[in-house]
Amino acid sequence: MAIGWINALRVIPWKDVLEAAPGMVKGAKRLFTAAKDETNSQPMADSSSTMVSFDAEGLANLDNRVRHLQAKIIELNSDHNSSAKLIKSLAEQNAHVVNVIEVLKVRIKILIYMCVLLAITLSTLIFVVVLK
Repeated sequence: MAIGWINALRVIPWKDVLEAAPGMVKGAKRLFTAAKDETNSQPMADSSSTMVSFDAEGLANLDNRVRHLQAKIIELNSDHNSSAKLIKSLAEQNAHVVNVIEVLKVRIKILIYMCVLLAITLSTLIFVVVLK
């Protein structure tokens, strides 16, 4: 069984995996950092300030909140896009691994058939030699 794993590890295109690894690590770190920062951030206003006055100060406060929310939406959209790129890259790598595994399955079946054929041939030769 260990020989099968060794052959499987030989077939994997390690050059491609190693080239993609730094980008994957950076993307994952950025994603986790953004998620961690998001959970640690405090809301801009507490629930007691839901009443908005329509004087100049209230409108300025409302304008600041809207700008903050717009910036947050842009940031979330950027995070979403980077997450989508990361997921796409992972999906492509997963598809490549699946293709390699399919090739390995075919090669293992051929190897098994060849071993069976060899065993039959060898047993036939032994049988012929013993009968002579």
